[in-house]
Amino acid sequence: MFENLKQYAIELDGETFSFSERRLEQIHDLDEIKGDMWLVSDMKGSISGAMTVEAPAKYAEITVIRRLQETGEFDEPVSIITHWKKKKGKNTTDIFFTALPTRIRYQYFDWIREHEDSVALFPLFSVLYSVLKKLRPQEPVAVIFQHNRFADLIIGTKKRVYYANRCVAFDESEDQVFALWDTVRKDIKAAETENRIKVTRAFNLSWLKNKVVPEWPEEMKSEFYSIEDEIISYGGEEHRLSFLKAAGMMSGTDGIAPGREKIFYYAQRFAPYLNGIFFLGAILLLAGFFWYNYKVDALKRDLTIMDKRKSEIRMEISHEIPQVPYKEILAFVQDLAYCHNAPSFKEVINDISDALSAGMKVNILKMDYSTAEVMAEIFGKAEISFDTAYMGYQTFEKILKAKGYVVDESKFNTEISSSEFLIKIRKKIR
Repeated sequence: MFENLKQYAIELDGETFSFSERRLEQIHDLDEIKGDMWLVSDMKGSISGAMTVEAPAKYAEITVIRRLQETGEFDEPVSIITHWKKKKGKNTTDIFFTALPTRIRYQYFDWIREHEDSVALFPLFSVLYSVLKKLRPQEPVAVIFQHNRFADLIIGTKKRVYYANRCVAFDESEDQVFALWDTVRKDIKAAETENRIKVTRAFNLSWLKNKVVPEWPEEMKSEFYSIEDEIISYGGEEHRLSFLKAAGMMSGTDGIAPGREKIFYYAQRFAPYLNGIFFLGAILLLAGFFWYNYKVDALKRDLTIMDKRKSEIRMEISHEIPQVPYKEILAFVQDLAYCHNAPSFKEVINDISDALSAGMKVNILKMDYSTAEVMAEIFGKAEISFDTAYMGYQTFEKILKAKGYVVDESKFNTEISSSEFLIKIRKKIR
């Protein structure tokens, strides 16, 4: 629904147009257009193309600039507008771009910043690429835009752009237009040979004053189509154009205006809708607030009723159930459970004896029973060498731990021919 309100400015072949609400008008200067706009420009002095460069993706643009300057395409600083690029190998990248003198790019940016309304800027080949993306072809197709004595061409699939170029005729005479289309077909064949592909379909975009498109030869072995057009008013007459329809396929993210200008453009453009959304959100929040308060009040009433009923039930229970003394019985049961679960002296001594290694003797054993655990303190000697004694002591500890004892303190002192050990252990009574 936003597209009907969109206003376009078009710079093409040295002429400037404004387009909105299906009305196309030729103007002298872009400043004649008031309001937010999308500016589609062929950017005089620019060239577009597709290349495979020997460079990682992040350095592809620099490599393209160097190659263009080496071939003499530009003799001044160059800026690259990247429409699409994809990493092909470790150091190889496919890129589809528009190149133009840097001073031209900054002239556009300065004009956009100074313009009182927001402007989104698009190179001409962005329109052709938007058609290719809309078609999403599995096999290579060609998109052709013939305007006056120029024909712009792009070949690709939904995943890759193989070729892009502009073909030029000497003038707009019928013979030259036929020669121009012949050049287009030769470019398609050359691209097929170079990239080892087969173009299965060709799509044509129409513009004002287009001559009759020559018949597509059968030898091309590809089907020829015209992109769906629309009726527009120009100079008091109706015309059927598909280029403006294709321009509507572009996404605002394809624009190359400075990021701040893009934000301003969409902020102003969608402000009425955003205000409506915020207003609706405020109403929903207010309704939610009242609904929440209503539910809270209902829960409070239910809670009051439940508390009252709880008190009534407690009063009934206190009158109906006689009080029975249970503390002495519970204490007796707990004592029985303690006696049943507590390990006997003999059991503890057996656990310690089983854990002792050869050469280890217990001199002092202290045992104590608490309400929750049995504790033991063991002091002894080992009349053997240190290595053997210490290894035996470590084994002693491991066996006790395996039997469920917790070591609270452990000491091992050694002399020349004997060692002393002290260990404090405890075991929970379950």
